[in-house]
Amino acid sequence: MNRLGGHGPLAEQRYTLQFGRREHTPANPKVCREGWSAGSFPIGIAIPTLAGFAIGLALTLAGSELLARGLTRLGTKLGFSEGLLGLLAALGADSPELSAAVIAILAGAGDVGVGVVVGSNLFNLAALIGLSAIVAGGVRVRRGPLVLDAAIGLAVMLAAASMVAGLASPTSVAVIVLPLSAAYAIVLALPRRWLSRVHPLLAGLPENLIEVPYEATHDQPMATHASWRPVLLLPVALAGVIGGSYAMVHAALASEPWLHLSGAVLGTVVLAALTSLPNLWVALHFARTNRGTALMSAAMNSNTINLLGGLVIPALFIGTGFARGSLAYFGWLLDLTLLAVLAPLPHRRLSRTAGAAIIAVYLIFAGLRVAGV
Repeated sequence: MNRLGGHGPLAEQRYTLQFGRREHTPANPKVCREGWSAGSFPIGIAIPTLAGFAIGLALTLAGSELLARGLTRLGTKLGFSEGLLGLLAALGADSPELSAAVIAILAGAGDVGVGVVVGSNLFNLAALIGLSAIVAGGVRVRRGPLVLDAAIGLAVMLAAASMVAGLASPTSVAVIVLPLSAAYAIVLALPRRWLSRVHPLLAGLPENLIEVPYEATHDQPMATHASWRPVLLLPVALAGVIGGSYAMVHAALASEPWLHLSGAVLGTVVLAALTSLPNLWVALHFARTNRGTALMSAAMNSNTINLLGGLVIPALFIGTGFARGSLAYFGWLLDLTLLAVLAPLPHRRLSRTAGAAIIAVYLIFAGLRVAGV
């Protein structure tokens, strides 16, 4: 009789299921090859998990590069503003974050889902803005579009925080932020030549305020010399981003028992960073090509989309119970957002020093989460 109180292969199998490994016995030399474990994580699971993660990472980065090239070419061809280009980039690259958050919330892992949403937003500010500023030696931005993007983002953030705090119902928050966000997207997409048609509706606004969305110029000459091939590859790029991120997320979830991570840490740090890699890759592309306004727009709009799709809209159907305990995250998010917005305003440039400061604040947050503080 063995330690489980039984005899033979069945008892050995129960031990395997309970402890994640098999007993090493001289009578079964095959056990050594099959049953080695690191903690409670058998090598037979570790190797496929790591391989899946590596494949997912490769697919995600390749898809992100195609996505960045395709969106940039599309914007150049059609004369998009930098703000609209950033919004499209955020919409394309946010699919892994939103899918991971919604799946976790619907599965009952509310702390993981909310962690992905808010953690991704914090990671976006640190990586998309902070790291890009360091890599590119500083990022030049236009004040008007930055203030517009930040105003919408802060409004959505504060509304979501009030919902989580119980100060406002999900319905009342949605009634305010969804039309506001839709109007913002329409303003970015509206060609400048159409401005005269809607100008009577905006008669009470100063002319320089009306011109803010067009500072990065809507009416650039359309390019005719470049190929449409990167644009045609956008569906392939999006499939690579979603498929690769799906593989990475599942590899991270499979390794949770081995790494001994809490749901909060898994969501706010690990999954948040993994699902934000497409956004980071696109942002670095914008930074290297001196498109700072598009970069800031992508970061701000990505955060707004995450809050809307991963928090506000799910709360309309299942309430806010899944978000309990996440209000403290919003304090970090507000502080980091204000730092990322205010730092480049005086000189219209985000320096490497400011980028490093943004990253340092995020690292403090991540360190506290891992430490359980």
